[in-house]
Amino acid sequence: MKKEIIQLQRKMEETSIDYYLVPTSDYHHSEYISSFFKCREYLSGFTGSAGTLLVSRQEAWLWTDGRYYIQAEQELEGTGIVLMKDGMTDVPTISDFLKHNMKSGQVLGFDGRLYTAGFINGLQRKLSAQKIHFIYECDLVNEIWSNRPAISAEPIFCYPEAYAGTSISEKISAYREYLRKYHAQCQLINSLTDIAWLFNLRGHDVACTPVFLAYAYVSIEEVILFVQESALTVDTRAYLEKNNIKIQNYDTFYEFIKQIEHTRMLVDYSDLNYCCYRFLSKTNTLLRASKYTTMAKIIKNDTEIAGTRACHLRDGIYMTKFMYWLKNSIKDRNLSELEAASYIDQLRLADDLALDLSFETISAYGQNAAIVHYSPSAESNAKIEPKGMLLVDSGGQYLDGTTDITRTFILGPITDEERLCYTTTCRSMLHLANAKFLTGCRGSNLDCLAREPMWELGIDFRHGTGHGVGHMLSVHEGPNNFRFRVNAGNLDAVLLPGMITTDEPGIYETGKFGIRIENELLCRKWKRNQYGQFLTFEYLTYAPIDLDGIDSDLMNEQEKSWLNDYHKKVYELISPHLNEEERAWLKIYTRSI
Repeated sequence: MKKEIIQLQRKMEETSIDYYLVPTSDYHHSEYISSFFKCREYLSGFTGSAGTLLVSRQEAWLWTDGRYYIQAEQELEGTGIVLMKDGMTDVPTISDFLKHNMKSGQVLGFDGRLYTAGFINGLQRKLSAQKIHFIYECDLVNEIWSNRPAISAEPIFCYPEAYAGTSISEKISAYREYLRKYHAQCQLINSLTDIAWLFNLRGHDVACTPVFLAYAYVSIEEVILFVQESALTVDTRAYLEKNNIKIQNYDTFYEFIKQIEHTRMLVDYSDLNYCCYRFLSKTNTLLRASKYTTMAKIIKNDTEIAGTRACHLRDGIYMTKFMYWLKNSIKDRNLSELEAASYIDQLRLADDLALDLSFETISAYGQNAAIVHYSPSAESNAKIEPKGMLLVDSGGQYLDGTTDITRTFILGPITDEERLCYTTTCRSMLHLANAKFLTGCRGSNLDCLAREPMWELGIDFRHGTGHGVGHMLSVHEGPNNFRFRVNAGNLDAVLLPGMITTDEPGIYETGKFGIRIENELLCRKWKRNQYGQFLTFEYLTYAPIDLDGIDSDLMNEQEKSWLNDYHKKVYELISPHLNEEERAWLKIYTRSI
């Protein structure tokens, strides 16, 4: 067993804990987390962005989803940790596993700051018959992690209203109206993206996600922002004070909530952590409701939409230039995955409005692309040859928006199987992008449009077809998404005009290849009649889809028309920004088929 796991098991024995849960989370339930919070990675060695480690006094298990099956198998090899492939029919959920394996009276330990109240309350109900004891103020990892990184406290900066489109005062006024609607006095906000959006502030505490560590308290009478005061610049502090925002230190948050009594408080159980819930539920009236910010921030305003279109145009130019460079460079010399990633990263980061990448660039050649969230390293860095395919999934954080695009490039001869799968992936993307649907539909209602061309071949992919995208915030934003597997605790949002969602089907064959094609889509109104308001999607992403991988005989006339229309628009938008040689090349790669 891995030595870190053994150290944890010793601590469990000392504290009489039988099972210990370690999620991939920070105190704010963020998807991407800073180094201080990477407890699960420290213990297990698994570096994926999603997964939960469960440790007993003798064994250890790690649950992760289909994006990371191959990566987890490789990284867990020799650790003694059992991989649990979450979502597979023969693999129990964590709650089912605990119900089956824990005995009456045993103790389950975890750090309650890392889990939502909704998850733990559900787990308690599941295990209620076994009378399991829950120890929630329990950070055992901190006791054994001797060289734990310091908690991040990077400078916080004001996000200009010229890019945000709505002022902080307008947002707080709307929040207070939301509280009055529920006859509530206040609400707490844990989510870093919600806090950054509400206060028109951004930071650097999480890689590739411009947020800062904070909690917020919004009431009818006052608004308090709990931040690490060393992260506040003079300008940011003045901005907050000007807008009547009280400032308290990040570390005083729990002292503050323990003093809240006899209050009608809105509680979002998917946001509030379990420690907070235990403190607040003793003396307050808790009213279940989502945060105002949850839905407000995913429906982009006119300024945000205009900015998003602008940054996607520039991003599309960079991706087109990258494709031109790749196609021509591969003729003369072998490249590497890291070289390819570095080239597209440099193009983006040279942009005057670029702040960062929106995630670490995925540059995956050949069989590496079958690992859905593969990231090249010095050890894995594959040489790219003039054959097969290179998958590049990348994006940027620009002041005027966030981008996320995937293209799979044909570098030379490919097999008939690869051509079939490439064409099918393209067809799948087009089917969803061209959907027309009535208001009231969720992403789960439309997901089968993307999967149908693959299902006809008996093929599927083990990740969502699309996710929401923030505005100079997290590249993964919910609850809007395209995913047919939903449950009562994991519902997607009704699709509404102003929402941005990715469309990214893929086919992955272990040990052989991986293909994904991704565009961002803006939901907008189409037509209204006696049946109601119909909606459709507008492409935000414009860059060539590599026609070298397309077998047009596998496409019907409608699909060809969709692809030709898309490429016509790509040429119209991108070609004016290219040199003569690039423009002539683009004309070929956006030709009608």
